[in-house]
Amino acid sequence: MFTILKELEKERFFCKATVYLPDKPGALAELSGLFAEKGINIVFFYYNRSEHPNRVLVEGVHSSSQPLYKLKNKLKEKGFFEEKWEEDLQITELKNVLKIAVYLENVPGALAKFAALLKDFQANVIYMKYHQELSENRAEVALYVKDASQLQGLLKALKDSGYYYNIEYSGEAKKQAEEMIGLNLVERFYLRLKEILGTDETEKVRSLVEASKSLSSHLLEFNKEAGKYLEAGQIFSNILAFALTSRLKTGDNFFYTFLPVLPLGEVLLFAFRLPTGGNVYVFKAPDGRAVMFDGGYGIYYEDVKKMLLNHGIDPSKVEKIYLSHGDADHAGLAGYFEREFGTEVIMHPLTWKVMESDNRAYGVNTPIERLNAHFTVLVNRFTEFLPPQKPVFFEENDMGDKGGFKVIDKFEVFGIGFFVLESRGGHVPGQVFFLSEEAGLLFTADYLLNVPSLREEERKFLSIPKFLMTSTNTNSVVFREEMRDLSAFALQLDRELQAKGKGLFIFPGHGDYYPARLLLLEGMGKKGK
Repeated sequence: MFTILKELEKERFFCKATVYLPDKPGALAELSGLFAEKGINIVFFYYNRSEHPNRVLVEGVHSSSQPLYKLKNKLKEKGFFEEKWEEDLQITELKNVLKIAVYLENVPGALAKFAALLKDFQANVIYMKYHQELSENRAEVALYVKDASQLQGLLKALKDSGYYYNIEYSGEAKKQAEEMIGLNLVERFYLRLKEILGTDETEKVRSLVEASKSLSSHLLEFNKEAGKYLEAGQIFSNILAFALTSRLKTGDNFFYTFLPVLPLGEVLLFAFRLPTGGNVYVFKAPDGRAVMFDGGYGIYYEDVKKMLLNHGIDPSKVEKIYLSHGDADHAGLAGYFEREFGTEVIMHPLTWKVMESDNRAYGVNTPIERLNAHFTVLVNRFTEFLPPQKPVFFEENDMGDKGGFKVIDKFEVFGIGFFVLESRGGHVPGQVFFLSEEAGLLFTADYLLNVPSLREEERKFLSIPKFLMTSTNTNSVVFREEMRDLSAFALQLDRELQAKGKGLFIFPGHGDYYPARLLLLEGMGKKGK
């Protein structure tokens, strides 16, 4: 866009332009040089790489209209009006970033001269704001260089060239990446990972992304979509970062919480909380056969096998794995058991659709459906999700309802009967709950979490108390209704079981299992994922 107007009061001509520059050193020098060649004084300039990696808004004035028309033709000839979005990961060290307030002469060519000096030091501008009406000489500029040692040389060159400037941020200062203007969302995410994971592991993640054009594309698209839904994007980024911490917690760094074993007649119910991701529940029969409810991230597979052996459970005897839903932190290692031991993996048909499409919001009409799609691909790849090759599906019968949830199937685990309750899709398509009224067991996955039992790390990355009611749910309104109804149903069933001298235990996907009557306490089961 290029508009030319005449200012009658000042007898001068005014142009407003939206142009698109490559995100690399020297681009500003080329653009401002074209204005200088025509003797056009730049009176407004705005570029914020964190908003758009290529778009620049610029305004200039001249006493004649002819130079403005010539500039317009030159800009068109060089392709500056061709809209583009070329975002990538460039800034991996905050120490390479500098932000200054610099004072420029209010004359044609002043910006071009300043930009040429930046080009000499291969400094790439990531943010610049100048407005003559607000401040005749002051420009705010943020830039980065590939080698932090260049910053001191650049500052000396500015001083020697007679520029007055104030340093507002330099790489030596301690400042969070989120506060640095001009960083794109990919870089904010990368720098946050670096802070969380440390340099070595983050470099592995970076290599993984850069080695795969598909992953790199999804990360860029994820961040572009996240920018449209800022709060949701931040939450997804936090959970993606949480998933990536799994890469630090394998092998010698693997740990888990072993909860008390529950005897159910001759059958034993084991409960394990993994370092990150969902809980693993295992039923063990007297003859050693086992059945698992859910599993954690795929990257934990070898560690989970050792964990089971440590507690007398032979991984090769895990006959079936029942999945509550298709998120990587609950279903990621199921395919590994199937491939190595022939374990049967049973799930809702929609859970399989989620896996096939690599989209946890498959089939859901939601404004952040695209964000969910890219998020699913990234989490699945980074945590080495492996879906089964031959899944078995629940039958989706109409067997009435329990607590307002449709009963679609039933099965037995070593003589213990379970109903499969279908969710209404508030969290993710294909979500189910497993209920044994006889044994007093309700497996709720990402509903009715035991929030007080979560570790500080889990709270930090999952941000449950503040965010998760509206974060990774495909329909937050439905999710809240499900939470309310599931809680009421659990309490009602608990009262009925108490009359028989029993009670209901809730087995969530995160945190410790607990008696259903604790739902009456503040903070218990009030949040989900």
